[in-house]
Formats: sequence, C-alpha cells, structure tokens
Amino acid sequence: MPIVHHRAPSLLSYAMWVGSRGLLRPTLSLWPLNRPGMAGLFLIDRALAVGPRPAGVVRERMTLAGRPVELILPAGPSRRDAETAILYLHGGAFVVCGLGSHRSIASRLSRSCELPVFSVEYRQLPAAGVGTSVADAAGAYRELVSERGYRRVIVAGDSAGGFLAGKVIEAAIDEGLPMPTAFVGISPLLDLDVGTHPDRSSRSDAYIPRSKMAELAPLFARGPVVFNGVRRITDLADAAFPPTVMVTAEGEMLEADVIELVETLDDAGVDTVAHSYAWQVHAFPVLSTRHPESMHAIDVIAAFAADAIRKAKDTEHREGQRAG
Repeated sequence: MPIVHHRAPSLLSYAMWVGSRGLLRPTLSLWPLNRPGMAGLFLIDRALAVGPRPAGVVRERMTLAGRPVELILPAGPSRRDAETAILYLHGGAFVVCGLGSHRSIASRLSRSCELPVFSVEYRQLPAAGVGTSVADAAGAYRELVSERGYRRVIVAGDSAGGFLAGKVIEAAIDEGLPMPTAFVGISPLLDLDVGTHPDRSSRSDAYIPRSKMAELAPLFARGPVVFNGVRRITDLADAAFPPTVMVTAEGEMLEADVIELVETLDDAGVDTVAHSYAWQVHAFPVLSTRHPESMHAIDVIAAFAADAIRKAKDTEHREGQRAG
C-alpha cells in the first residue's frame, strides 16, 4: 500500500497539537492580510535566522537564477556525491518564512542524505504572486541541471514549497529538462485552490484555518510573472513522474490531496509512498528538531532518497552500456 500510517504518537505530540490549536490557529485566523500585515511577517524569518547554528553542516551564500540561495553541505569528510543535490523550497503560504526559518530542516536533510542542499529564497507575497515564485523555483532547478553540472536533483518542499516543487516537475516536462530524481513533500500544498473548495474542511487541522487560505487565494494571481500550467499537481501524475515520498499529519487539511496523489502515482506504476503521522501538526518536521516523529520522518525521507538515487544511477549505467 502507498500509505503508511504511524499511530503510536509520542507524548510530546499531544502537547504540540494542543498548543498549536490553542495559540497558533487563532493567531493565523486573526492576522491581517493587508500589505502591512504581510510585510511584517518577514520578522519571523529574521528572528529565526539568529537562532543556534545547525550542527554538522557548513553554509555559504550564493545565487541561482538571480535569487539568493543558501547552500548547505555536510561538514567534514563524507562520501559526498558530486553529481547529486537537493533543491529545497520553503513553505509559508507564499507569504511568510524564508532561509532562516527553514535552515534547520534543510540542514537535517543535508546531514541525513549526505548531499548538498540548495535552499532558495524565492519571491513571494506581498511583492510577488505565485507565478513569480514558480519562475524562481524553476529557474533555480534549470541552472542546477543545465549549468552547475548536477545530473541528479531531488526537489523537496514543505507546504507551499511542495507546490513549487511540483511545478518544477512540470517545468522539466515542458522544457525537456532532466526529470528530478525524486519528489519530497512535507505536508505539501498540492492544489492551489484548496482554500476555496466547498467540500474541504480544516476542522481536524491543528492550525491551518481554511478561511485564511480562501482569503489568500485572490492574491496568488499577482505578477510580475503570470501563473501558467496546472493548479493541481495531481494533474501531472503519470508514469513519467519521479519517485515520490510524502510526509503528512493525519487529518490535516492537505492530507486528502497527498493521498490522492500517491494513489494516482501508485496506479501509474511510480515508486511512491506517503507516511501519515497521528497527532501531528502541519509540516511538523520543520517546526521541531528533537520531536521523535520529526526525526523518524527525516530518516524515512533519507532512506527513500538514497534508494531513488541508487536506482537512477543504475539506469544511467545501463543506458551508458547500451550506448557504448
């Protein structure tokens, strides 16, 4: 089965869920989405950026496709693969978060996968709409595979970043670029119109208010780059889709789309799995580093990524032998 359920939550899980429900959800529900309100959200990323430095990695600043990027590498000697990397796209509903808020998850993926992680600071609201965010994400991927010499790139993202990762796959298809080696989604947004679906509820979600997603929806169409292509990542799901691993909180608002995607991919013969964790909150591996379920989810992702890389190399070897 493509859905793996984890229904023995740690004690910390209950406290995280109740705290999110009681504090974070009301705050998000009341936060104004006018220009001052959205612009002020950058302070969250600034505050998190001055936190403790992640251990076991080294970081450097660079640019991809003209956008600021933080390159995170495992520290010390390693069996690093010089031709494989992870492109990470942070979440935040296209309006909040950035390199600072997601430095921890990017660092943990780099350590666990023993790979460089390129974390992209894409443009977002209020300055730019989703079409611009997609263009920045696709541009970063394009440069990695076309100019930087990476033969294998895993695209990964949480929440809104999961949608951007899916759109990178669409860009690879449309432009004839090498397909990503794998797609990693952590509570990924897979449907841009999820907040306006009449049959979708967020009553079981710890902190995402559906009403706020609906309020954001009209803002997604802002420029300067026009949004094109699919609005539901599942519309791309066929046999050509890359191997896919998803992590979700059981009952969260976005889980239904995750289940639909992995079941569609499984029917198409794609290597895919979703891990659903009980009593967790949206994007929980991003929010907590010492949480047992967060550590387990990172291990699950790393194991899936290693298997996808091994299979990609085997395919390259076979094709090289045939060509020779």
